[in-house]
Amino acid sequence: MSDRDRPRRDGRGERDTRDQRESRGQGGPRGQRGSRGQGDSNRGDSSRGRRPDRPGRERGDGGRRQQGPPLPDDVNASDLDPEVRRDLLTLDKANAEIVAKHLVMVSRLLLEEPALALEHARAARGRASRVGVVRETTGIAAYNAGEWQESATELRAARRITGNNALLPLIADCERGLGRPERAVEIARGDEGRSLTGEDATEMRIVEAGARIDLGEPEKAVVTLQAENLKPGQVGTGPARLYYAYASALYASGRRDEAITWFMNAAAADIDDVTDAEFRLTELANDDAPVGNDEPPVDGVDVLSDSAVSEVPPAAEPATPEPGTAEPVTAEPAPAESIATPEPVTAPEPVAAPEPVTPAPVSAPEPVTSAPVSSPEPADTIDSLEGTADLSATSSYVDEGSTGSQALVDKYDALLLDLDGTVFAGHQALPNAVDTLDRLDIPRFFVTNNASRRPAEVAAHLRDLGFDATDDLVVTSAQSGARLLSEHLPPGSRALVIGTDGLAQEVREVGIGVTRSADDRPAAVIQGHSTETGWAQLSEAALAIRAGALWVATNVDATLPSERGLLVGNGSMVAALRNATGKEPLVAGKPAAPLMADAIARAAANSPLVVGDRLDTDIEGAHAVGIESALVLTGVSTVTDLLAAPPEQRPTYVIDDLAGVFDDIDAVRVADQPGWTVIVDASTVTVSGSGDEIGLVPALAAATWAAVDTGTADPEELRIRAEGTARDKLASLGVTLVG
Repeated sequence: MSDRDRPRRDGRGERDTRDQRESRGQGGPRGQRGSRGQGDSNRGDSSRGRRPDRPGRERGDGGRRQQGPPLPDDVNASDLDPEVRRDLLTLDKANAEIVAKHLVMVSRLLLEEPALALEHARAARGRASRVGVVRETTGIAAYNAGEWQESATELRAARRITGNNALLPLIADCERGLGRPERAVEIARGDEGRSLTGEDATEMRIVEAGARIDLGEPEKAVVTLQAENLKPGQVGTGPARLYYAYASALYASGRRDEAITWFMNAAAADIDDVTDAEFRLTELANDDAPVGNDEPPVDGVDVLSDSAVSEVPPAAEPATPEPGTAEPVTAEPAPAESIATPEPVTAPEPVAAPEPVTPAPVSAPEPVTSAPVSSPEPADTIDSLEGTADLSATSSYVDEGSTGSQALVDKYDALLLDLDGTVFAGHQALPNAVDTLDRLDIPRFFVTNNASRRPAEVAAHLRDLGFDATDDLVVTSAQSGARLLSEHLPPGSRALVIGTDGLAQEVREVGIGVTRSADDRPAAVIQGHSTETGWAQLSEAALAIRAGALWVATNVDATLPSERGLLVGNGSMVAALRNATGKEPLVAGKPAAPLMADAIARAAANSPLVVGDRLDTDIEGAHAVGIESALVLTGVSTVTDLLAAPPEQRPTYVIDDLAGVFDDIDAVRVADQPGWTVIVDASTVTVSGSGDEIGLVPALAAATWAAVDTGTADPEELRIRAEGTARDKLASLGVTLVG
């Protein structure tokens, strides 16, 4: 959101409201505090300072409770920025849809109807109070509605959840709105305020300068801003706002002529018309009143002064104009990376997260419609990364210097790797896996549905096989399952654990007690794979689930790969409980979104690639969070499975093994490939030609999917014919051929 869209303390058309702002510190600005709860049918004014109802009481209601303001028929959850939607993946699907719609409405209404936007934000908070982006959005909506106390409370909660210090400037400006400018200065000059950098630091200095003016210390405001780059001639929103703030500080300190010069600099820099500098110049040109009768408060938000300003108490009779009347304004931090962190939102374009990022905490996000997850088309590219491995002996990787081609890995900023069937098989590393991962130039994270071992054990196993792995590179479904529990249950609740001691420890570490008996009346059951699980353990779980306990499954993999073949997986035992109880669990692991969302957050990646061997977990899991994927043909899913895959299980790329991440990206993309001819007649697929072997399966899949999607081929009746080198290649991959 640009500054022209933000509430202004001294903007055009607002001079007649300044007398209303005298109430700051005595009930709040704009005289709205007393009526705040009138539009909130769910919470009322008495909700201020109350802890939100616990999420465990808010979820799973199918949208019947905590309705909030009406949602128009034309609002769609898909209109929300995909990075923001990822932050909602920990919620159950129905609840996430409603929360997303409320966030879309916040975006629509934030500028024109801030009070109604806040009602929608409160409704989202009531359903997802432990989701950082929701709390941040509520804080921003409250800020724009002039609800300083609520805004500060929500922004602090968001900061605790996300760790996003870029929210500090807004929090400090809320303190100004509450009539506590001294507290704003403390935040700005504290260790965390001083740690801010870049545009966040600039914004905090602007806030500090405004607080100094409020305290009757305009000269300190001037010195505070002199720590910034005040070189004239810059253009854009950032320089315009900085110049404007500096002009305001000069004017407040009685330096009218200098102030006019800097308002002129602000007007020249303001190519997007985000300040009212021209208005101020016109006003000053016709204003013969003594300096200080109508000083413009500082417009903006964010960080502290690095300058050494001696702290002195404010003068009893400050000569500055009405220091307590300025109302906080929103900041324009740098655009989000991010939704790293996480990352915070631009109301609600947070963060996101992951956001980690330099979020734009006060701007409303433009709704974004994400591409259908079934599309194998590529996402945004990352052009700055280069693969350097020379694996010509094991793949078709060609040096970019000689061909100009781009390696698959070069497009992405992190790899999210499955383990069994992708990196290793039981106690053996798969061919080329160790060498490939050693040569990667980008981060790689090991993402596993196996909940039987803790990250330290998984990392130790990887190191035993020759991989370079640390505990923090391992993301498990046990961790995600425990996090789901923590978001649905109040701290101190008890969960029945069906699984290993490692899973039990993950549960304890999120503040949930552990039991192994249904007699303890657990609030939830969490189920993960264990070789010790039998009739007795499953019966305890069935009793608890039938008594009303929340049920979380770490994964629903029907089988577990091993050197001997496919063994019984956790999903098969989940099926037994499903049959016994008639209930459905919340699922943490792939293909459900929580595990993938956790991996993306851990990687702090903008453009990660999922690499896995199973269509129904790894590839479908990538679709669940809207990112691209590569299928390796070293594990469970075969070429035959690939050709019959439904849209939600179709990968973007197909590679023989991990070394394929260094193959030419176009050669392994599922698409028509030069040198290969694929003809689909009814359900018979015939492939011939002599193209690059690594493009054979991608070409075959592309043609087959096209025929299946148009209804000219039945995926259950596919028969493959091949000639020449295609026949040899497909036979080596285990494809049963006809003719």
